[in-house]
Amino acid sequence: MVNEIFPKPVAQSLPAQVAALIMQRVASGELASGHKLPSQRQLAQSMGVGLAVVREAVKRLEALNVLDATHGSGTVVQPFRWMPLIYDQSLFALAMKRIGIRDLWETRRLLEGQIVRLAAERAREDNLAEIRAVLERAKPLPLDYDDSSALNREFHIAVAKASHNTVLIDLLTPLVDIHFQGIAHHFTADVCRRTWEAHTAIYRAVAKHDVAAAERAMRDHFTVGPIAVETDTDGVAAARSRRNLSRSKSPRRRK
Repeated sequence: MVNEIFPKPVAQSLPAQVAALIMQRVASGELASGHKLPSQRQLAQSMGVGLAVVREAVKRLEALNVLDATHGSGTVVQPFRWMPLIYDQSLFALAMKRIGIRDLWETRRLLEGQIVRLAAERAREDNLAEIRAVLERAKPLPLDYDDSSALNREFHIAVAKASHNTVLIDLLTPLVDIHFQGIAHHFTADVCRRTWEAHTAIYRAVAKHDVAAAERAMRDHFTVGPIAVETDTDGVAAARSRRNLSRSKSPRRRK
């Protein structure tokens, strides 16, 4: 009965493997934007596969705007675009090479600013219950970066659902699914505490349908957390650190 509904899993096809190999070279920078690949016949010979396999692999990468194959001009690597990530998460590695952390983080900040505004206007009780459930699961605070990150993803997707805009949810999902290498070492108990305090502030503003407070809470949220430390473009975290350092050095007043 189950087999009639769900097909048996199969190993990755040859075209998918060839496409993945080409993608790896694009992601590593070995095949840069504008680079012309060998002919499809040459690729087939070098990989030891049939010409039809290479043609199918190239078609797949064309559909994702990774390659452009024009008759008479050959196959050329395209400039990277973000949108294909919505349809194929295997492109994450390429995104990190071609776009960079700062642009991704900035895009997420702008996008979530609009999402939380709509959430504050449109959230229903079932949406609020879903957000509260995530906050409850974060008690006691997660001690591991991966655990906190997983809950963080659930929280932001739940807020996005409260916006009742499916396009915004689809745009946000690949952004919150990205895991940045090296970010985990910024994770501390204090960072975790401040992150979940920020989440709570967002929830309270959305629950009150206070648009201004929700936008403010989301802006504040993006000044805390491991990635905020790593990608601070506005100097907010740096300025706060300088103020804290100045306070710690200033002599205490005697009572």
